[in-house]
Amino acid sequence: MTECDDAERLVVRPTGVEDADDYRALRLEALADSPAAFGTTLAEARAYDPARWASLAASGATVLAWRAGRPVGMATGGANDTHPGTRWLYGMYVTESERGRGVAEALVEAILERTRALGAPALFLQVTGAMGRARAFYAGLGFEPTGERVAMRRDPSLVLSTLARPLDREPIRVRRVAAETLVELRTRVLRDGDASRAARHPLDDEPSTWHFGALLGDDVVGSASFFSSAGPRGSARDGYQLRYMAVEPSLQGRGVGRVLLDHAEAILAANAIRHLWAHARDSALGFYRATGWEVVEGSEHLSVETGLAHTTVTKTLTGAGGEAG
Repeated sequence: MTECDDAERLVVRPTGVEDADDYRALRLEALADSPAAFGTTLAEARAYDPARWASLAASGATVLAWRAGRPVGMATGGANDTHPGTRWLYGMYVTESERGRGVAEALVEAILERTRALGAPALFLQVTGAMGRARAFYAGLGFEPTGERVAMRRDPSLVLSTLARPLDREPIRVRRVAAETLVELRTRVLRDGDASRAARHPLDDEPSTWHFGALLGDDVVGSASFFSSAGPRGSARDGYQLRYMAVEPSLQGRGVGRVLLDHAEAILAANAIRHLWAHARDSALGFYRATGWEVVEGSEHLSVETGLAHTTVTKTLTGAGGEAG
């Protein structure tokens, strides 16, 4: 290994008492950079005395990442008094210059390895609606929504969504993808595999369009695309239409669609998208109602594309702004 390679090498390990100064510096940086992500305020942390920082570092609960001898990321694993017997990921942070360089993935994997060693079936975390980039990151690593939402104790105006990464089965990973990644699944599920009616849209490649895929291993098993479009009656000029919602037939009824839509909606909400609508197959109305969508009265119709009965549904998203990666 060259000297340059060694300087670039990422070192990830639990903290010891000797790391107290590095831990303090990075924690204060994190609280200044992302105050909504932590239960502690910057003012509270600055008031800690050296003995407290030494004790926190000595516990080894936090994993730090260093590059070239400088702390660049951290994550903490621990218990949760309100959910006895579970393991949680807390205090995830990567310094700005290191984002996108694999630091966050390495930190999560370190906490996952510790969780596996303890025999826990899942690793949990909570994320606010303002953190679109974080939500997209965790969705890509297989953290699935549990449906639990709670107010942050420090600031009740911030709502935390609970996510879980299952360790006893293959997780569903949700990622923003290119349209072409989804065409085969769309066509097979929604067009009975008829290649002459391939499920493509003229706006598939528009920058404003959002495509999400659900992956199980390397296989694309779920599809959801959102196109900038006024509401069903022109009521929402900033609306987005959901189209091509599809799940691999052998996996239908196993929560893939719910995980896909929950993550997609959270990321869209964090990017200031508020109004969604869709022409839902009548056979899927139960799914949409169960996930918070509302039926537009008198909107029943036959689809020109498929000849099947459809009903228009809408949903208003809530969340704070923030750019998703």
